[in-house]
Amino acid sequence: MSAFDKVIGYEKEKEELYQLCDMAKNPEKYAALGVKLPRGILLYGVPGVGKTLMATALLDEMDNGRKRYVLRKDKAIEEFVESISKTFQEAKENAPSVIFLDDLDKFASDSDSRNPEELIAVQSGIDEVKGADVFVVATANDVRILPYSLRRPGRFDRILEICPPNRREAVEIVRHYLKGKKVAGDVTAESVARLMDGNSCAALESVLNEAGIYAGYENQTEIRREHIVRAVLRDIFEADESVNEISVAAKEEVAFHEAGHAVAALAFDPEGVGLISIRPSKSDARGVVQIFKSEDYCGSYDKMHERVIALLAGRAAVELKYGRLDVGAASDIDRASAIVQRFIVDYAASGFALFHHDNHDGISSCNQEDGITAERSAMLSRCYEEAKDVLRKNWAFVEKLAAALVERDTLVFEEIAELRKEIVA
Repeated sequence: MSAFDKVIGYEKEKEELYQLCDMAKNPEKYAALGVKLPRGILLYGVPGVGKTLMATALLDEMDNGRKRYVLRKDKAIEEFVESISKTFQEAKENAPSVIFLDDLDKFASDSDSRNPEELIAVQSGIDEVKGADVFVVATANDVRILPYSLRRPGRFDRILEICPPNRREAVEIVRHYLKGKKVAGDVTAESVARLMDGNSCAALESVLNEAGIYAGYENQTEIRREHIVRAVLRDIFEADESVNEISVAAKEEVAFHEAGHAVAALAFDPEGVGLISIRPSKSDARGVVQIFKSEDYCGSYDKMHERVIALLAGRAAVELKYGRLDVGAASDIDRASAIVQRFIVDYAASGFALFHHDNHDGISSCNQEDGITAERSAMLSRCYEEAKDVLRKNWAFVEKLAAALVERDTLVFEEIAELRKEIVA
């Protein structure tokens, strides 16, 4: 049994770690080719994606008699710096060995210096063990905090990003966490993975546990879908438990706003929405629409353009329904504007004249900034008209979703699909 068996999914990342294990266990095979084990690997990514789990699996799998050392920020600066230096020295003396630097970006959390003593000590330690059979494994949430001099090849020869699980991996992880839990027939690994799209492994585990708490408190013998939806709304979207404190008229307006977002997104991708709710959140959002990002979202102008239309469609739905301004759409407009800005200044979508560049003083030309502002406004206006066109063509669906939201306050993928079928039929 491999130590990596406890890591669910992440096949591509595990393959890279397997390579390092093979090199550590069979150095003569690689020496015959004139190559040697890299000096270290840095795993980075948002909290909860399993970086420490993967790093630990790597250490366990490549063991082969290696002495293991673990460093975490658990001491005051001077004492910790001394501990770092001592650890690298001991690792060199007891080679072959491996050093695990867990949460490396937190080593200097108490320092405002651009060259914190703790990171200088790590860098010096890596240099000190050069030539010895000492392998360094590190994890970090934010790799940008670490100076390039520490991240460069020769210190960390491999840097591997660990992203939140994709949909296929999420299904595998959910299926793993569901083992041993009593769930109702309306709970499947696929349905839960949709609700948790883009979130970390830790979030997946937490939501399922929270759902179980709800079921137990209600004296239920099974975890039902409603418990998982409730946990997702609370843990992932920080939504309130209900919408009972607002008037029926306000509830209806929010319902049309959120239905507008959802219908526009579904017009481009029939499976693109996992959840809609009119429960307000702690971030002051009046409701929630979970829109999936397809795997080709990044770098795709069409997908980003569709995203802008979906963002503006909430405001458009309120205008089409009530003929008035939607004052709750400010954050949507901000987000849409940020995407459009990238179209113009990063991708030259409106021509190279507005493509972002600085003069020798580091200050953009006033004429260019005015042009960017004008083009951004024009592009947002065009996208807004497109959003209204999409909603007009699908208005019966908007009405249907809004009515269902007023009645139930939250809809999930399966319920949305059923409502859409009724419209088509």
